[in-house]
Amino acid sequence: MKKLLLMAALALAGCEGKLGGPSGPATPVEPEADAGCPPEGKNDEIRAALAPACASCHTSGNKPYFASLDAFENGLVYDPKWVNKDDPENSGLILLLQGRAPGSYPQMPPGEPYTALETDGRAKISLADLKAWIRELPPRGVVNDGPSPEAFTVRRLRADEMILSLMDQLGLSPADFVDTSRPTWRNEEFTVRGGRLFTWPTDWAPGISQQYVSDKRATERYETLGGAVILQGRKNDVGLGPSSVQTLVQVSQAWCRLAIEKTGNTSVLRHVTLADKSATKSVEIRQNIASLSLRMLGDVPTDAEVTEMYEQVYLPLEPASTRAAWTGVCAALVRHPQWLSY
Repeated sequence: MKKLLLMAALALAGCEGKLGGPSGPATPVEPEADAGCPPEGKNDEIRAALAPACASCHTSGNKPYFASLDAFENGLVYDPKWVNKDDPENSGLILLLQGRAPGSYPQMPPGEPYTALETDGRAKISLADLKAWIRELPPRGVVNDGPSPEAFTVRRLRADEMILSLMDQLGLSPADFVDTSRPTWRNEEFTVRGGRLFTWPTDWAPGISQQYVSDKRATERYETLGGAVILQGRKNDVGLGPSSVQTLVQVSQAWCRLAIEKTGNTSVLRHVTLADKSATKSVEIRQNIASLSLRMLGDVPTDAEVTEMYEQVYLPLEPASTRAAWTGVCAALVRHPQWLSY
């Protein structure tokens, strides 16, 4: 009997540590490492039931909803974007599991519909039961004033992530900034083309083996964005101070303009041309704002968000030129908190 009590005490102690409390701050656990722990209410039951299908990707790193009950509730359950008690059928979580969500990722888990997981037993809860849970969602408990070690958090993109993401989203490449025509260009010092605000890692160049940039300002911008400089012992800095903000403003404006002017590039102007103006093409301009917002931020914008961008950014700049207006819209999206975070 004593042995059984000791084993039970040890098991509960492990759960207590997992949830945070007297044993100290909680730490992320493996997807099913807490399978023997009693659930902390209905929401924790749902978290455990969804874990086999979701936790392998969402326990750490990007959007760690399943790292803890706190993370699950803060990042997903009580965010109306994902769980809407008044409209279970169109809650973001249900739309994702059904493969009909708007945005860059219409289905989760990717590659196989949730109904298939239900059929073969890999999913521990049905869509019908999930909808019932949403309709009867328990009220949110007391929220602590202080920070929680298990709270759902995001971080700012690192400098290298900013550079590579921005190039990809704007349809740009190193060839738009430097001469890549020579077969040996990767092993030579390269010169930035005049007037192009290039920035590149100081001593780590993804996709480029050589490390020589004649324009030292390119590496200085990278450092200002918080990039690591290994040879100087400098680590990545994901703070967002005045210097990094100023550099991001300059880079976003310069690169957006370059993308707009690049022949055949539809990354920014997909539904309009520079000849189209609001007097006759307001519908198309709004459509392009919505498309660009989806491309840059990964979510379908609301009509109100499109209107705000149209009226507060595009229209005030259009009298100068449509090029300036679209540069302003593009750069504003780059500086959006949703673009900056990970």
